[in-house]
Amino acid sequence: MENTTIIKNFGILYRTFLSYISKSIESKDLSFSDSVFLVNIGEKEGISQEEIADALAIDKAAIARSVKGMEQRGYVRAIKSASDKRAKELYLTETGHDLYRQMLNLNEEWLKQVLGNMNSDEIENFAKIISSISEKAKNIKR
Repeated sequence: MENTTIIKNFGILYRTFLSYISKSIESKDLSFSDSVFLVNIGEKEGISQEEIADALAIDKAAIARSVKGMEQRGYVRAIKSASDKRAKELYLTETGHDLYRQMLNLNEEWLKQVLGNMNSDEIENFAKIISSISEKAKNIKR
């Protein structure tokens, strides 16, 4: 497979997922990026903004702005860390938990649609490959 095909397909996956999620959450006053951060907080309550930045290869300032907005909308609580006063531990509110469950359902629906004709071994292999590619991508210095 040639390089342009791989790049094109990464772009298609990203854009179609972004569109699917964005249209599904537009009534929640939540951006696509907000939804990604919210899911990561839901997966690991007490996670710090820095941990999210490292896990997703995203700028810490972007996460800080998103968290501030989600706090104002009542989805997230940020509590100063007892072990590191500079860090904030992030937790979902009850409303945030409701939205987290909705996001998990949306993610699962989208994956069923795009992976629907793959068997469990193919899905497991694809997950390993894309995880490996993502880890390598996070280590690329610009």
